[in-house]
Amino acid sequence: MNLRLVGRYAQALFKLAANSQVLNEVEAELTQVEQIFAEQKAQSFFENPSISMAVKKATIERLCGNMSSLVQNFLAYMIDKRRIDTLIAVIQAYRGLVKQAGNILEVKVIAARPLSEQDSRQLTEQLAVVTQKNIELKVGVDQRILGGLILQIGDKWIDNSVAGKLAELKSHMLSKSL
Repeated sequence: MNLRLVGRYAQALFKLAANSQVLNEVEAELTQVEQIFAEQKAQSFFENPSISMAVKKATIERLCGNMSSLVQNFLAYMIDKRRIDTLIAVIQAYRGLVKQAGNILEVKVIAARPLSEQDSRQLTEQLAVVTQKNIELKVGVDQRILGGLILQIGDKWIDNSVAGKLAELKSHMLSKSL
């Protein structure tokens, strides 16, 4: 998949939505579109070259008739340009642009057990101070890490888990024994 192309489509949609001051509304509608296209049948239908563009556009109108004309026109354009196979990536890129514009940083947290409300709030506040951004925390649970946390901030990983520390210790001990 051509990431530059995906970025261009996302950027164009973002500019149109920003000019109309409907960034969040378009994002919500694109989430609905994403759910539709997550189904294999829908993907197969829209990516099938033997189905005419007119039929595909009519299907979009039926499925997305309650959505804004901006989203409907964008989907029709993607069909016209035969780029519907990149739609999910474009939606994800658009979502990233909306978060960036809102100074929102998505942080994924993996913990050994579910975080309490207080722990989540404290972590969010501390990360907001360090990053100077509004934090959107996504918490997952993986008991294999034994304790501590693993954070993913953008493309950076911070492993402060017990399992990670044990792996470091093992590696260090093995390197010293040679």
